[in-house]
Amino acid sequence: MFDLNPFHLENASLLHFLMLQGTALLAYFIFQERFKRQLGRLNDKCQLLQAEVDAQEIIEPEVEEVFSAAPGRDDLKEIAGINAKAEAILNGVGIHTFTQLANTPITTIRRVLAEHGPLIYTDDPVTWPKQAWLAAEGRWDELRAWQEQMRKGIYNDFQPTLLS
Repeated sequence: MFDLNPFHLENASLLHFLMLQGTALLAYFIFQERFKRQLGRLNDKCQLLQAEVDAQEIIEPEVEEVFSAAPGRDDLKEIAGINAKAEAILNGVGIHTFTQLANTPITTIRRVLAEHGPLIYTDDPVTWPKQAWLAAEGRWDELRAWQEQMRKGIYNDFQPTLLS
């Protein structure tokens, strides 16, 4: 084996400790500079991406343009995840029928719900238009089967069966 103190110095342990501390300090400063350069590059990339995102125009129709006045009302609470409060909010912006809900973009539904205060809904609104489409088509058995799958925690995207 080797001897850590070959010259039998009294303060060899202190010298070893100081060398380790010096090495750690040197490594700290080296990696600090490296981190600053990497952080600068990432910030520049982030700013470029943010400028690119800001330059893109998001065209989202106004709520009033999406909904047309349709006679009659459907019970929107038939859709899994829509409670009385959510139905009132949707009715307040002009969604009264399953067809209107089926034709509404998911982003618009989420924006409407967010703009009208905190709301607790049991299922993600992403499934609401497809459920509404099934209800509007009168395919209640398929709708109930899909809702039962969702209640069990199986969130498969609905694949409609083709009618012959």
